[in-house]
Amino acid sequence: MKNAATDYKKLYEKSLETLSEKDGQLAAERELLSQAKELLSQTKETLSRKEEKIEELSFELDKFRRYLFGKKSEKLNARVVDVAQLSLFDLGVAQEEQEKLSEVASKSKKPKKRAKGTGRMKLPENLRREVIIVEPEEDVSGCKYIREDVTEVLELVPAELYVKEYRRKIYARPNGQGIIAGQLPDRVIDKGIPSERLVAQMIIDKYVYGLPLHRQIDKYRRLGVNIPASTASDWLIKGWRHLSPLWELLRLLVVSQKYIQVDESPMKVQDKHHKNGIRKGYMWVYNCPADNLILFDYRPGRDSSGPKAMLRDFKGIIQTDGFGVYESLYGDHADIILTYCMAHARRKFVDAQGYDQERADYVLEKMQLLYKLEQEMREAGLKKKERAAKRQEIALPILNEIEAWLRQEAPLVLPGSPLGKAIAYTLPRWQGLCAYTYHGQLEIDNNLVENAIRPLAIGRKNYLFAGSQDAAEMTAAMYSFMAMCKKNGINELEWLTDVFERIQSHKNKDLYQLLPNNWAEYKNPTA
Repeated sequence: MKNAATDYKKLYEKSLETLSEKDGQLAAERELLSQAKELLSQTKETLSRKEEKIEELSFELDKFRRYLFGKKSEKLNARVVDVAQLSLFDLGVAQEEQEKLSEVASKSKKPKKRAKGTGRMKLPENLRREVIIVEPEEDVSGCKYIREDVTEVLELVPAELYVKEYRRKIYARPNGQGIIAGQLPDRVIDKGIPSERLVAQMIIDKYVYGLPLHRQIDKYRRLGVNIPASTASDWLIKGWRHLSPLWELLRLLVVSQKYIQVDESPMKVQDKHHKNGIRKGYMWVYNCPADNLILFDYRPGRDSSGPKAMLRDFKGIIQTDGFGVYESLYGDHADIILTYCMAHARRKFVDAQGYDQERADYVLEKMQLLYKLEQEMREAGLKKKERAAKRQEIALPILNEIEAWLRQEAPLVLPGSPLGKAIAYTLPRWQGLCAYTYHGQLEIDNNLVENAIRPLAIGRKNYLFAGSQDAAEMTAAMYSFMAMCKKNGINELEWLTDVFERIQSHKNKDLYQLLPNNWAEYKNPTA
């Protein structure tokens, strides 16, 4: 019995050990299961993040595809050609074949005559008219004259270079009291070859029409005059030096405004101290709608140093696209109110249409009502007080509806989605986006300053970069003056030629009269 009790005891102890081992195994399995669940959760989270990233990248890809046109590749399929056989054929077209092709071409569709009742463009009355009398080929003896039909044809006289000779008459005073000589007019380049109009034309060709200097030199060579590149460049620089006081006045007037629109655009500049010899600088553009002033200011970078230096003494309203530099400088400034561009906010929702069209369209349709109101007010020619009243009456309720919708939808959309990004961009800037409704001289967006930048974009494609820091600063000044001429409806050539002829003898206190926004009023000083 004793042995049996001992066996049962051992068996019991062994059973306990077995159970303990199984408990340990079960605990280990539970731990493995817990780790597996955690790993699965992490995997799902990773997959979710990757799906969001894929959606984001797909969105960017679709957006870029919309900007690209034409074939994706210009490669041609390779073909094997036996060059030796080319000598067997005449590479031209025989006269007999040309005659046959001419007959085929002559039977092709001819331009349709203009339908009755459709008018054509009216030619300006200020253009010189050259009258050409066309008599019938038949004998008109004994016929009664009834009337004449007038057909106007727009003609072009090719550009012509010619020489102006100033022959100054010199007289001796009586009794040996000296001489009297005719006085030459002020010259943009003292004792130089080019006239004021020629230098003005070269500047306009470059900064209005984007024609690089080497192409201008080719043009003048065809007209019979060879101008060395260094000489042509020197003419432009000397012309710019005469305009530098006017440029400085423009800078002072811009920072004295109470409302400025700001934007920036890249520009490459040669710099031997920089990698690859080219520096990527920036043109900071300041538009003043109240007085029709535009200022381009070149800076080596896109950091805050540019606007910080330019707007050091500025006090008033700055309208921008939400670029972080402006928000860091003026987001909490005692003397500056920061407002934003509705067009930039709108573009975010345009980009979101491909992923949530219904909700994006809601915002865009509301914004369209805001722009419709602006167009109606422009067409009606409303004054600033009337514009402010209309905006408060019609635009502000629409803006309140948009804001309420944005706050309602913000928690319901993925933050990384196009719509989520559009809402995240718009809501924090909402007060600045609505500020235009409180003053009739404020604009709903920054489109005016963006339009002013377009000639710079055209110039970049043609002359690629500025030759130096000084050349970039001259370029900024020229773009400023040309943009102001366009904005104020002034002929650039007439303005620049007149300024070159008068600026040296112009009174300092009246320098403002030569700026494009004042020039039309003061261009006849003797009148």
